Amino acid sequence: MLATLMSGARVRNGEELEARVKRVAAGLRTLGLVQGQTVAILMRNDFAFLEIMLGAERAGVTAVPLNWHASEDELAYILVDSGARALFAHADLLTRVVLRLPPGVTAIAALVPEEIARAYRVPPRDCAVPESVIDFDDWVARSAEDVEDPRPPAFRLLYTSGSTGRPKGVVRLRGGEELNARFAREAREAHGLEIRPIRAVMTGPLYHSAPGSYAANCVRFGELLVLQPKFDAEGLLDLVERHRISHLHVVPTMFNRLLGLPNERRERFDASSLRAVAHGSAMCPHEVKRAMIDWWGPVIMEYYAATEIGIVTGCSSTQWLAHPGSVGVPPASVQVRIVSEGGEVVAPSEVGDIQVRTDAAPLVSYLNQPEATQELKAGDGEWVAMGDIGYLDADGFLFLCDRRKDLVIAGGVNIFPAEVEECLLGHPAVRDAVAFGIPDSDMGEAMAAVVELRTEGQPELSAAPADAVVTELQAHVRAKLGTLRAPRKILVVDRLAREDTGKLSRRKVRAAFLEQATAKAASA
Repeated sequence: MLATLMSGARVRNGEELEARVKRVAAGLRTLGLVQGQTVAILMRNDFAFLEIMLGAERAGVTAVPLNWHASEDELAYILVDSGARALFAHADLLTRVVLRLPPGVTAIAALVPEEIARAYRVPPRDCAVPESVIDFDDWVARSAEDVEDPRPPAFRLLYTSGSTGRPKGVVRLRGGEELNARFAREAREAHGLEIRPIRAVMTGPLYHSAPGSYAANCVRFGELLVLQPKFDAEGLLDLVERHRISHLHVVPTMFNRLLGLPNERRERFDASSLRAVAHGSAMCPHEVKRAMIDWWGPVIMEYYAATEIGIVTGCSSTQWLAHPGSVGVPPASVQVRIVSEGGEVVAPSEVGDIQVRTDAAPLVSYLNQPEATQELKAGDGEWVAMGDIGYLDADGFLFLCDRRKDLVIAGGVNIFPAEVEECLLGHPAVRDAVAFGIPDSDMGEAMAAVVELRTEGQPELSAAPADAVVTELQAHVRAKLGTLRAPRKILVVDRLAREDTGKLSRRKVRAAFLEQATAKAASA
């Protein structure tokens, strides 16, 4: 039996959910979809999203989640590139792409539930399904329950965020049943989902690979999955206490927001039901991770993974405390190595490019992008180049330094933006920070940063001139990391740009910084 779903005041028990999943599968077959074909989902966190995802899986159809923050051009591109035969969308989101649907694509719209409309301020007139479009609930009701045996999809297809150029469709072919079962087991172990019972809250966007997979596993193996329409720190604590939640999947930014709650709320929070709190997606500052373990206990589990190949490493609280900053060790079926720019394997503690070998590596490619696929593969083709920089310690624990594409080279010296960000976050005035390289006529590149301040309880900071705050932050980094690593320029903003995962968007922040700098130079 599938888990019970909850969202706002709505509840769908496991029996109802399973019946609707079977109806979705039958409906897809009625539309003529067969194994190897695709449908797209353009929805926020909703029951319908999971019903379509699981129904497609039962019918052997590949469901492609779409980032609803993407531009109209990106969405239109993905619909064509993926070969989607149908598009399932919330009513208000469908209006963004309905005029650009490729020929032969069936549009099916779902009404926007009250709690989602409230969280994202969707006007009531945009919540209803237009009369000219197939209504999802009516379509499900008209379908009989599927009686055929489930047939797994031939492949998974997930699109990257498109930080450079067009989004890339990551294709992962199915392996043998034993291989697929092992991949699934290792993912559950890394997320703590082998610990039962599972009563979870999902606040990250289901269109993202990690939250989507996590939520699907909670539905398959758990008792309860609560969908939080949009992350809210205090609201999350309320849900954990009210429903005796045992499992969470979060990103470090959410930890930061939780730690920023008033002390009295934090002190009265009952964390006794929590058993496994998985986090990944971005590097977590040491102070933040240690503070969360001190607050919630040794239930924090970190993992390092990639859309292309899945789980790479996992790290329990106990392991992390023994190896602070590590993202853990790989499971038995995964090998990790660190190589120099020349392709030589380096010694322990030496920094280099992270490469991974697993049985999943030969099964992955980028859809319609052979050159990008070639860049992904390393060595004899059985290794995958992750695009990350890091090192292995003497005990085999992996440490991340940064993304290779984010590395800043100033005067021939390699600087990792992540280390500058962590240093800034160590200042009590900084809530969040993004660091990056900017062109510099003297050094080639120089560091810059954009910060969001933590002004509550610090009236003197709120009243301080911006220049004084910047000078103090630059001195703070200089004292910790030296002059070369200290940001040449720091911009203070009210709010940093983020992805819907809660993860800070370095690309968006840097683009806004450079745009503002260009405008200032033009007006000078």
